[in-house]
Amino acid sequence: MREDLEKTLDKLRNPLMKTGLNVLHSLLESLDGPKVKPAEVRAEVSKSVTGVSKQSITNAARRLEEASAINRDEGHYKVKYGYLISVLLNEVIDLHKKISDMEDEITTLKETSEP
Repeated sequence: MREDLEKTLDKLRNPLMKTGLNVLHSLLESLDGPKVKPAEVRAEVSKSVTGVSKQSITNAARRLEEASAINRDEGHYKVKYGYLISVLLNEVIDLHKKISDMEDEITTLKETSEP
């Protein structure tokens, strides 16, 4: 399975796949999590963070909505899984490019510094 995943990632990193990535992003766009009541979110957050106010959680949710990470509608929160997956996929592709460039630079530096 890992080999299949690596092949897929290699294909997605190919510069010719830009349109393919856009197709993938558009398909992922509608992928949302289940509706969760704000009270349930507050209860979960309160388990791990002590002393957090209802207003703090509401403000955090508002910022997450502004960042397109969640939807707040009909008195519920929903994680925008598809959007977050698209963000992470783009970051993985960008990081791979940066790492490859750095590896090339290190190789060049080693070759020029060898006697």
